[in-house]
Formats: sequence, C-alpha cells, structure tokens
Amino acid sequence: MPKLNVTHLVGRIQERIEQLERGDALEARDINALLTKEQQQELKDAWTKQQALRKIHKPPKSIEETNKIGWKTIREVRLEIYKQALQEAQDGVGDGIEKLLHQSEVKAARVFMDAFSKAKDEDKNAWSAGNIALRRNGFNRIDGQSYSYSNKRDREVNEMEDSLRERMEADLSAEEKEQLELGREYDKAVAKRRK
Repeated sequence: MPKLNVTHLVGRIQERIEQLERGDALEARDINALLTKEQQQELKDAWTKQQALRKIHKPPKSIEETNKIGWKTIREVRLEIYKQALQEAQDGVGDGIEKLLHQSEVKAARVFMDAFSKAKDEDKNAWSAGNIALRRNGFNRIDGQSYSYSNKRDREVNEMEDSLRERMEADLSAEEKEQLELGREYDKAVAKRRK
C-alpha cells in the first residue's frame, strides 16, 4: 500500500477527528496509522499520565471537578493528540508539496536522461527518445509540445454530439436557456480561477 503524502494526510486526519468526535469505535492501528512516531509516543505518554491520575483520584462527579483534576477519557486524549497532528500537518503542507514537486522533477529528469543516453549510444535521435520516454511515464515533454490524437470515428462522433447539443438547446424554453447560460458562465469563472 502506498505511503500517505501531505496532500492526503490533512483530509485523513480530519476524517479521523470526526470519527472520534462522533464516538465511533476505532482500533489502535487505525489511530496510530496517521500519526508519526513522535505523536504516537505523545499519545502513549498522555494516556500513561491519565492512568496514573486514575490511580490517585476517584472518578470525578462533576464537570468542574473533572476540569480541576485534568481527568480525560481515552477518546479526549486521542482527540487532543489528533488536533495537534492536524495543526502540524497543515503547517507542513507547503513544504511537503514542494518536496513532492522536487521528487517529480528528479524522476522526470532521470527518465529523460536514461532514454537520452541509451538513444545516443545507439546513434538514434536522443531528444526524441527522451521526450517519448517522458510521455510514456506520464510527464510533459521537455519542449512543452503536446499532441492529441483523434481518428476519423472520434471526429465524426464529436460532430454528431455537437449537432445534437445544438438541436436540444434550440428546443429549450427561455428559462432553461438562461439557466444554461448561467452554468456556462460559472464554468468559465471556475476555469479562469484555476489558471
């Protein structure tokens, strides 16, 4: 199973916090799966402290007494540690994404150079071989060009879909046309924000 990276970790920790707040029963391996070794140790230490507190004091009868003693359930201890882990994960997202981008660039460079060197040794077009290797491994070409292939059947199907769409739009009422236009404007705004 692949390791979680920073892009997944924050969402998974938030999901686990919601489960704990709902009171869902979680196994220890599920609790520890998203925590670092240090955070797992903090959790163990906090629970050990609570167990020692339980040996000294009787269970409190009121909320004031609970707060005064510092009495917490295992769920509350876990929630506290998970909230700290969430904060740490959110603080480290920027650095983590930069690290992932760097790893991706290094991998792309390695793929390109392997294919480039091999083609050069075989007296073939090295640049072309490098770009082909990049595309084969899911990376963009070095020269930034992109090619899309569409055969005759794909073009015919696209033309047919366009004509059907035009006919369907012609049959719409004024209110439906207005809704369609609003939807298109929204899609354009979203696409513009993503750029």
